[in-house]
Amino acid sequence: MHADLANAIRLFRHDQELALDYIHSKLGIPVPHSASHWATNAWGKIAAVRSTASMDGVTLYVHGVGIEVTHPSFHIDYDYGPTGQCDCFDRWRLSLHRHLRLRLPSPVDDPRPLDDWLADALAAGELVRVADSHSMFYDPLLRSGWSPAAQEIG
Repeated sequence: MHADLANAIRLFRHDQELALDYIHSKLGIPVPHSASHWATNAWGKIAAVRSTASMDGVTLYVHGVGIEVTHPSFHIDYDYGPTGQCDCFDRWRLSLHRHLRLRLPSPVDDPRPLDDWLADALAAGELVRVADSHSMFYDPLLRSGWSPAAQEIG
């Protein structure tokens, strides 16, 4: 795997894990059992804990099957996978996160190098395409402890 891709994924997954811990452990929001479950239920769940998040200096923006988390220590935008996977990413969100983490100037850098790196990593079996998704991937070496079955709260 290209070193820049490996680093981008590692940083993304690190911040994604921090966000998952904050949302699902600290705030007690249930881990969705599917992306559509998140899309249907997340807004109301997040609205119920928005004051706690605000006191923590955290902004949560629910969008479709994902969430953007702006925390004093990190910023990340990610989607949940089709069956509630919590450790996947897509090219755009990985590119955006990499851009912000590296403090690159606007606009977001050209994602084409990332496209090539992702294609090479897929071909080499270093990344796996998420089942029932045409644009989401995961790194089998960086699987999350946040599986919906193991971590669902309430």
